[in-house]
Amino acid sequence: MKNKRWIIILVGFLGLHMAGSTQAVSDVTDPATTEPKNTSRVMDKLEEIEGVDYKDWGIRNGCISRSRIRNIRFIDDQTAIIKMMGKKKILLTMRRECHGIAREGYISRVRGGQLCAKFDRFEVIDRGISCAIESLEPYVEPITVDSENDTDS
Repeated sequence: MKNKRWIIILVGFLGLHMAGSTQAVSDVTDPATTEPKNTSRVMDKLEEIEGVDYKDWGIRNGCISRSRIRNIRFIDDQTAIIKMMGKKKILLTMRRECHGIAREGYISRVRGGQLCAKFDRFEVIDRGISCAIESLEPYVEPITVDSENDTDS
């Protein structure tokens, strides 16, 4: 169940935002449903995550077409976000930390027209360190809690 990790991240993210909120309950309640305003958005996002079909992101057998990749941005030395044609994003995770890849940049070592987990690698520029791709998974942006109605006490 790969999707459970996403749910935990999303719920944890929401909890951090809500823990710091000083709004009164009536300020965050949707009068039509008597539920907190953000609850329906969170539930929609959770359903979206649970129903993720890898094929909708262009991931087939752990591979994506290189021709559909717009850019790859490493956010740390083990994780990158791949922007695909259209609005889809893919989370790329390296098998282990690839020291310097986020800061120094990379050269892709890919065979054929696809980028594949378990087979393809990235090499850190000027270091010669070669690192294998562990996984390619759909990336769903976390939601943010609107704070425009926050009041200072």
